[in-house]
Amino acid sequence: MKSLRTILPALCLLLGSCQHGVRFDIEGRLAQKAASTVYLVVQNTETDTLASATVRDNNTFRLRGSVEEPTTAFICDDVGNALAMLLIEDSPISVRARRDGGYIAEGGPVNDKFNLIMNRLSDVAAQIMSLEPENEGAYEEYESLVAKYNSILSTAITDNLDNIIGVELFISQESRTMTAEDMRVRLNQFPPKMRALKPMQEFEQYIETYARSEVGQPFIDLKVQSITGEMVPLSQICGKGKWVLLDFWATWCDPCMVEIPIQQEAYNRYALQGFEICAISLDRDVDRWRSFVAQNGLLWSHFIDSTDPATPSAAEAYGLLTIPANFLISPDGEIVARNLHGEDLLHELEHHIK
Repeated sequence: MKSLRTILPALCLLLGSCQHGVRFDIEGRLAQKAASTVYLVVQNTETDTLASATVRDNNTFRLRGSVEEPTTAFICDDVGNALAMLLIEDSPISVRARRDGGYIAEGGPVNDKFNLIMNRLSDVAAQIMSLEPENEGAYEEYESLVAKYNSILSTAITDNLDNIIGVELFISQESRTMTAEDMRVRLNQFPPKMRALKPMQEFEQYIETYARSEVGQPFIDLKVQSITGEMVPLSQICGKGKWVLLDFWATWCDPCMVEIPIQQEAYNRYALQGFEICAISLDRDVDRWRSFVAQNGLLWSHFIDSTDPATPSAAEAYGLLTIPANFLISPDGEIVARNLHGEDLLHELEHHIK
């Protein structure tokens, strides 16, 4: 059993309470010619580079420095591709290539514990992905595996409320299936020192944004740019007596492409019965967006989100962290469902539109 003399300094490091913040020392070896320079990047509301290092001729590198508090960071290559994710800790960390591709950060007690949790979650996720939907009992097995995944995740967070592992798992995973009130309850389970971390402070603000776009709330009205270049308020479509699917997508988003055939089926089936799709693209290449819409015959209403700092972003206003994302808005302008993907969209519309 470890003595208190060994344990107490480790707790100090986990909580980020040391006077000089958290010092990091990361050594790694990349696959052949994977990059000439690597960068250690932390991304919250803004992207900050904590350190950079030249990759040596033998494909090794070393990143050293310090941060004010524990945080999640990414090692990126010359063009911004994330090679590995890690949790900054005050212990030597080694980054190595996985046999199945990608990289893993290990060696420090925080990252090793985090990797163990992620491996358990990945194993369950792989079982879910391997299910054959047509097999008898597949749905019951799916429900059981999802419950197992959520149980592992919830227990891991509860066991790590006092360190960055709990913060990372809560923000990046558990919160995605929570209501705003559930997020507040979980956030308040963390001790004050962890709630004071920058990512947690930012997430607390995000919860209030998310709450404004929950089911039961009125849609958020703002202006978006139409495919012809006009600035149009959403209230021109939403709350005008039609069922509206407010859909956020992009041409570069592969999961978004999977949703398009279902949306086309929904539009063809219900457009004459008072259904409209209001698609807001997060594309930055306007010409590519317009060409995609025209070439694929997408006949519903199309808009593009603002990149102008002076104009409110629809994606930010609706509290989006990922796409595809959507909101079903009733004829009187109330959000009645969100994130209806695949057949769930058709089932929901069949329930509402006779």
